[in-house]
Amino acid sequence: MKKPPYVSHYLVLKDLIDGIDVRIYNSRIKYYVGRIENIKLEFSDNGLIFEDERVPTKYSNYKPYVLIGNKENIQRAKELLDRYTTKQVLDFLSVV
Repeated sequence: MKKPPYVSHYLVLKDLIDGIDVRIYNSRIKYYVGRIENIKLEFSDNGLIFEDERVPTKYSNYKPYVLIGNKENIQRAKELLDRYTTKQVLDFLSVV
């Protein structure tokens, strides 16, 4: 079965709404996408606001991808999720 459009967007956005840092997972395995950064940029272009916090690690400053949890931003994310919730996406995810 071929992956329908926006499956990755749907999966990423669902985790973002739940407050999960989507960069902690392997994007190819969990989200079926090579570059999660492109999806984040698309979400930003659609008005979603991400936290701009860096977490220092031993080698660099890690920047998690987490939505700002205010009511307006979460509502915008849920509306966007509704756009990505198609029959093809749900059918594909029920098989995988």
